[in-house]
Amino acid sequence: MTGTLTFAGCTWPLQASSLDSMRNAAQEPWQESIVEFLDRWWSDDERIRVNTSGSTGDPRPLWHAKANLVESARRTIQHFGLMPGTHAGLAMPVQFIGGMMMVVRAEVGGWNLTAVQPQAAPEFGAALDFVALTPPQAQAWQRTHPREWSSCKTLLLGGGQAPAAWLAAAHDAPAVYEGFGMTETISHFAVRQLHPNNEPCFRCLPGFTVSTTAENALNIACPDGQTLQTNDAVEVQDAQSFRWLGRLDDVVNSGGIKIHPASVDAVLASAITKPFKCYGAPDPQWGEVLVLRIHAAREPENAEAERKRITEWARTQLPQHHGPKRIEWLPLESTASGKWKRPRK
Repeated sequence: MTGTLTFAGCTWPLQASSLDSMRNAAQEPWQESIVEFLDRWWSDDERIRVNTSGSTGDPRPLWHAKANLVESARRTIQHFGLMPGTHAGLAMPVQFIGGMMMVVRAEVGGWNLTAVQPQAAPEFGAALDFVALTPPQAQAWQRTHPREWSSCKTLLLGGGQAPAAWLAAAHDAPAVYEGFGMTETISHFAVRQLHPNNEPCFRCLPGFTVSTTAENALNIACPDGQTLQTNDAVEVQDAQSFRWLGRLDDVVNSGGIKIHPASVDAVLASAITKPFKCYGAPDPQWGEVLVLRIHAAREPENAEAERKRITEWARTQLPQHHGPKRIEWLPLESTASGKWKRPRK
């Protein structure tokens, strides 16, 4: 079954013969980006260039065999049991692997893909069987388009941690999964369910296995024989499952206690509604201290009350000495794909 692609009020078969008509219909940059990707995808080149998002360093181009993208798409389709005719949504930029793979999955799986402008609160205008979004997009989608949210069957989150407390309080939530992966692994290579079951560990898709170094850095053995060593700190349960702790280069050594900021972020997400990140800063007494930065142009009028509230929450919800010792309100930077960057030490 041939899939379809809908944007700019038109629907086309997902095949190379549609390219000229798509190009004529594209009126906005995000639509032109989709056409440009498909032009490269349907070319005779056996490889395709993919840009990293810049979340763990400077953005850089990688080259992947198109056949490997097809195999990645098949693994996702099989894992979620997505049949031909699946109605899926695309609201992520196709310049990066997350959005790119949604198009490839639609072609490989024979899906009907509706593409909309990548923005904070996407609107698809129809019920979806499957959609991939960033956590901020998903939260905004739930608030602004509750009917689309409640009618969706499966939501895959990527590009950042999802606050578990949000899903626990979300009504009529679809089945929600979190993907773990990177451009090097061609999108997610492991998945865990967040709702209705909040699974603590990621489980690898077929063909991938994991291990760790002596420093608990994640090693990934890929189906093509390539091995990747990452800067992710994990607890490996077995060769196919692991629990993510954070980034090794983010670890804060505060008075001999090693703190993973990402793990603290996950807990504080239940108490803070605005974007925020924890990070380590030098300190003459402790060596380093954990700092909480809340995204804002300036400090709010109720800053002291908020400091007390957040500090008390951290004291009761986090292990001893793991709470932030300083709380600040300053702007956070974001990557080209919209991920919030953690401030550097």
